[in-house]
Amino acid sequence: MIEIIAEHSVNTELLPNNASILDLGCRGFLFAKELQSRGHMLVTVDIEDFPLEQTVGHFFPVAITNHNGKCGIARSSDPQATKIKEGEEIDCYTLEAFSQMLLTPFWDLIKIDIEGSEYEVIMSLTKAPATQLSIEFHLHTGVYGMDSVQEMLDKLEDLGYEIAKHELTEAHGCGYNYWSSLFILKS
Repeated sequence: MIEIIAEHSVNTELLPNNASILDLGCRGFLFAKELQSRGHMLVTVDIEDFPLEQTVGHFFPVAITNHNGKCGIARSSDPQATKIKEGEEIDCYTLEAFSQMLLTPFWDLIKIDIEGSEYEVIMSLTKAPATQLSIEFHLHTGVYGMDSVQEMLDKLEDLGYEIAKHELTEAHGCGYNYWSSLFILKS
């Protein structure tokens, strides 16, 4: 059964007890709070650092992208639209390197809401990182176009994923986007 949790699609029937969940782009922690309340183990990641009392799970103020090293932070008037740029402000990792660092090479669920960097993350994958990927694409920002969305879909298919939900809808006054896509690894 696909459930919408804090605007992100998840097949909750596929989550085992005490599931390992990685929340990339955890700002506000609504998604993480809900899944932690259900007894799951959360690792949360955001490029902004938050006071410890505001965080959920094991929180890391880093960026996940297509390389290991450092990157900068591009801020705008919309705190929900903070994204990475070139620079030396924070540590950044590939998803595979970050997962290896945490000794979790495979997750039950990864939520990806990282303001346009999903392209770099997905295209840098060499193997499937989780049973489920809940992805908010950022087509509406103009960072990439439909050709790049198709490249990501092709890459996910090559990694063994099938589409469980992927609809172009209008929301948040931002125009059309794939706001809550879900991909499930074929068994």
